[in-house]
Amino acid sequence: MAFVSQPSYYELGPIRPPSEAHSLLIRVTRNCPWNRCTFCSTYKGTRFELRSVDEVKRDIVAAKAVAERIRVIGEDTGSLADAASMAYRAAPDDCTRNTALWLYAGGTSAFLQDADSLIGRTPQLVEIISFLKETFPSLNRITSYCRSKTAARKSSEELLSLRDAGLSRAHVGLESGCDEVLAYMDKGVTAKDHVVGGKKIVESGISLSEYVMPGLGGRRWRSRHAADTASVLNEINPDFIRLRSISVRAGMPLYGQVES
Repeated sequence: MAFVSQPSYYELGPIRPPSEAHSLLIRVTRNCPWNRCTFCSTYKGTRFELRSVDEVKRDIVAAKAVAERIRVIGEDTGSLADAASMAYRAAPDDCTRNTALWLYAGGTSAFLQDADSLIGRTPQLVEIISFLKETFPSLNRITSYCRSKTAARKSSEELLSLRDAGLSRAHVGLESGCDEVLAYMDKGVTAKDHVVGGKKIVESGISLSEYVMPGLGGRRWRSRHAADTASVLNEINPDFIRLRSISVRAGMPLYGQVES
């Protein structure tokens, strides 16, 4: 296939939400601005960086070039889905695989990486989202991770401008609504921060997906963890509540505490 000898590069981060498995991944920031949660090992040993608008735009253009090469093959074979499937299997790099999977699934969603891309300045984010939509008119959903405290610090006008630019959904790691659990896990937010940030997102019209971590309270706080988390979620009233049970693995700061 023609594109196999033409590896393409646009920067990819390490993770995305499970529901964004078929999204085009666009890295707006590198790593996590907080990076102290004891239950997470994803970004440990890395430094947080804001990528420039020009850098991100170059990546969007690179992703467009990969997509166009696959589309040309689809025109030759008569099936874009078949071309995307072949491109995925023969891909020389993760960028081609990501683009091929996105096209195979219909090419309608994009996810802004990494851990808290909304921490960037709103005008730059609006410019990036607008350019992404202009480059890929088929997009009908653009999403991003966001910390509750980041959302709380954004003005209502800023969140509205992001929604109007095309931001469809924010994925927020609530983890717990219990202040003791949040402090022990060094989450860097309080239950009040969660409520303020979550309600701001909901009020802006941006869809909100909150992630809860069952088991995070351990034996000591299990009742408070459950009750306080339910209370916070009821107050926020997000569009989605997703459960991600705690799994303690080597590399997490929490692992040493469990071992001892």
